[in-house]
Amino acid sequence: MHILLSISGHERAGIVRDVAESLLNIHANIEDSSMTALRGRFTMMLIVNLDVNSSLGELKASLAELEQRTGLTVQSQQLLEDEVNHVPLEPDCVITVSGADKPGIVHAVSDVLASLDVSIVDVSTQSRESEQGNMYMMALEAVGGEHVDVMQQALANASKELGVDIQVHALEGAIL
Repeated sequence: MHILLSISGHERAGIVRDVAESLLNIHANIEDSSMTALRGRFTMMLIVNLDVNSSLGELKASLAELEQRTGLTVQSQQLLEDEVNHVPLEPDCVITVSGADKPGIVHAVSDVLASLDVSIVDVSTQSRESEQGNMYMMALEAVGGEHVDVMQQALANASKELGVDIQVHALEGAIL
């Protein structure tokens, strides 16, 4: 049985260890994960596989104990069989965006990509203060396929409209 876990809490050392220990205690295997810290908050998404001798009830009890002991917030959802067997998309390009921060950057870039049927696999954004004001940085991993040339032109137009630098970088191999 595969379970999607969403876990968040105040950033501190030992969160990954605490979560991994709770899962190890019931013989759950972490198969896929993504974790990050954002402004003092730590969040993770995990897909875990329960051992055949473990039950959903044991998982929920272990996660409830984890919440009590650590103050983390945990949500769980059982995956359907087609979700478990889904082959993830492999990104073939990274799109970077940098410039003055303002509302609408994420929407404009993602709108261009969606209009070209380009799938976004991962996004990281960050706004930082600098001498020039708030600077915005974004990195998107995407599956551009045969759309790379058209994507570059469409993003160049968005770059001009937004007043930010947008670059498309081809990937040669798999990345995490």
